[in-house]
Amino acid sequence: DYLENLYRAAPMHDIGKIGIPNAIINKTSKLSDEEYNLIKAHPQIGAGILQNMDEIEGVSIGAHWHHERYDGKGYPTGAKGTEIPVGARILAICDSIDAMTSNRCYRKALSFEYCYGEIEKNLGKTYDPIIGRYVMDNWKEVIYVVRNENEYTKTI
Repeated sequence: DYLENLYRAAPMHDIGKIGIPNAIINKTSKLSDEEYNLIKAHPQIGAGILQNMDEIEGVSIGAHWHHERYDGKGYPTGAKGTEIPVGARILAICDSIDAMTSNRCYRKALSFEYCYGEIEKNLGKTYDPIIGRYVMDNWKEVIYVVRNENEYTKTI
């Protein structure tokens, strides 16, 4: 049930970006400190939007905590380690994989090999080391899922 709820909640983790101006979301150059602080507000905005949604248990957790880092250097609260809900620790690594392997307005998609290296380099820093190691140990499946998801979204 927990994983099913996480799977259903995951697509909504960035819903808080609805409260950020498109000019900032789509900016191709470096963000100013003020713009970056606005971007950093999207987890709290998202959690506020989702907090009363009862259809998916814990749906606001991923939205609120997905930019926290395992070492405590994330946002919005600076939570670290197991203070971060496990679902948010899973979403954080999934979100990073998606971000790295997708084209962005400011850069082309990065390779799966580069992404793997970044995860490995950041175990215990950005990512939960146990979740990160599991992802790395199942990297072929990760590539398969990401590639198929990208092909699916192209057809929509």
